[in-house]
Amino acid sequence: MLLQQSSLGVLAGFLLIAVLSTLLANTAAYFVLGDEAELRQAVPPGVAMALVGLSAAVLPTAGVIAIALVVDFVVVRLAYGLDRRGTAMITAMHYALTVLAAIGIQQILAIYQTAPG
Repeated sequence: MLLQQSSLGVLAGFLLIAVLSTLLANTAAYFVLGDEAELRQAVPPGVAMALVGLSAAVLPTAGVIAIALVVDFVVVRLAYGLDRRGTAMITAMHYALTVLAAIGIQQILAIYQTAPG
């Protein structure tokens, strides 16, 4: 497909992943911090995860996962100013929500691609 090979397609995919990851990071922070979690604090982790996602094209899966967890931990710690325990809890929740969202999106795309007509 032309869209997937164009820089516009890469930019659109990056922005879509950044928005989704930001919403997931905010949800993870809300689970841990309650009403103290603000959406603006979730933007840096969301954008960082989208940037790490770009490396998935050239790195092995295990490497991308390791890099993603480390980068997410560091950026969450900087964005929320938490101790290691709070940061680890938000990072783990963000990772779990991201995996669940990825599996759900993959299943929806699989159904869409195999639908008749």
